[in-house]
Amino acid sequence: MFPPIFLRSEERKDSFLTENTDPNNPKTILLAEDDRSIRRLLEVVLSHAGYIVISAEDGAQALQKAFEQPFDAAVLDAMMPNLSGYELCRIFRGHPNFQHLPLIILSGIENEVTCGDADVYLLKTSSMQDKLLETLAALLRREKMQNSK
Repeated sequence: MFPPIFLRSEERKDSFLTENTDPNNPKTILLAEDDRSIRRLLEVVLSHAGYIVISAEDGAQALQKAFEQPFDAAVLDAMMPNLSGYELCRIFRGHPNFQHLPLIILSGIENEVTCGDADVYLLKTSSMQDKLLETLAALLRREKMQNSK
């Protein structure tokens, strides 16, 4: 198992909120994680940072929700029942509605370093939430700049 994940202080959370989101146009994140406690923690971290979170407990549910509700980026567990995060990335990259969206893979396996079709691979560690928020902000800024060209 991996080390526990801790929530950031209120001051740091507020700086992420103002840096990462526009309160008039909050970004929506599709979160797929089969471990209920990690999923709940990430829901709280992302919500406190100003994101709207669509949660799924496995890959098949994530795929269904992806077609039901629009989202701006996806955070996907590498290994889940029904469809893995890697399989979801491959599906999203092959679909015109999702092919340019930022995709982040999370994994608890340290020596698994491939991103596959994802933009970023993050290891589930005690500092994961800071890295996740920084990465999401950077990917969403990049997406915004590419769309404005």
